[in-house]
Amino acid sequence: MMLRVSTKGEYGVRLMVDLARHYGGRPRSLTDISQAETLPLAYLEQLVKLLREAEPPLVMSTRGAHGGYKLSRHPAEITMGEVVRVLEGPIAPMICATEGEMTQVCNFLEACKTKYLWTKVRDAVAQTLDSMTLAELAAVSSSENGAAAQFIALSDIHVGLGSQQLCLPAKDGETEVRPLP
Repeated sequence: MMLRVSTKGEYGVRLMVDLARHYGGRPRSLTDISQAETLPLAYLEQLVKLLREAEPPLVMSTRGAHGGYKLSRHPAEITMGEVVRVLEGPIAPMICATEGEMTQVCNFLEACKTKYLWTKVRDAVAQTLDSMTLAELAAVSSSENGAAAQFIALSDIHVGLGSQQLCLPAKDGETEVRPLP
């Protein structure tokens, strides 16, 4: 099992960051957000419904010629944990480590030797999401000035335990070897 956020979570977070970056201004239309974030308009309509119907609501709508969507409160008062849980549900790397009331229970729960690991993973993810506000994420995304972040696929990283070296793909297609810290 891979820990992944779905398209719903990814697009919903991008929608919320856009609203945070425009906080205090006039409401944002979904068409404007769709164009700015290159996201499908029909999908944004579904996501904004979830965010508007959350308890408490994360966004509010305004009708009319200059209508659109705004955050329901200041971006510094909205945690990324709130946003992700509305979009994705409880954080659950495994059935046995689901936040809150578990509706489905693993048959091996009592004798499980790995439940501790999954609980630690869940708590680390939850702590990260709950400690970051929408304002922080919007500030970071604004300071990048539109520059694309550099990501390295995990499948391209090789760790040689015997040699205590980390092998990373270099920009020229060669492999860069670094000592492990």
